[in-house]
Amino acid sequence: MPALVLLDHSLLAPSPTGPAGFGAVLSGDPREQGIGLFDSDTGRFSAGVWQCTPGVVRMVRWPYNETCVLLSGRVVITPDGGEPREYRAGDAFVIPCGFTGTWDIRETVRKHYAIERPLAPLRLIVRGTRWLRRLLRRRQAADRL
Repeated sequence: MPALVLLDHSLLAPSPTGPAGFGAVLSGDPREQGIGLFDSDTGRFSAGVWQCTPGVVRMVRWPYNETCVLLSGRVVITPDGGEPREYRAGDAFVIPCGFTGTWDIRETVRKHYAIERPLAPLRLIVRGTRWLRRLLRRRQAADRL
C-alpha cells in the first residue's frame, strides 16, 4: 500500500521569487512559488502547496479542476460575468476547468492545492480515431498500387 503524502507548506520559501505564471498580470508584481508533492501514476492528479504575493492576475480557460484550501492570505476572485468573492485563510473552494476571471491577491496567499487534469474530450478521441483509420486506408491503397 502506498504511503500517505504530507502537504507540508513549510517547504516553501518565506518569499516567492518567480513571476506569476498562472495568468496575465494586470497590476502589481505578483511573485509565486509552488511545490508539487504528489503526482499520480496516470499523471492526471497532482497535489502540493503554492503561494503568491499581492497583485491582480487574469486567468483564461483554466486547464484543470482544482481544489484550493487557503492557509493564509486574502484574495478576491471574480469570474467573468460573475460577482467578486473574497476568500481568506481556512476557506476552501474549487476552480473548475475552463474558469476565466481575475484573482486580486490582497495579502500573500498560501494554499494547499489538488488538481485533476481532465481526459481529452471524447469527440477529439473519436476524430483522431477516424483520422487514423483514413490514413491507414490510404496507405494500404497506396501499397496495392
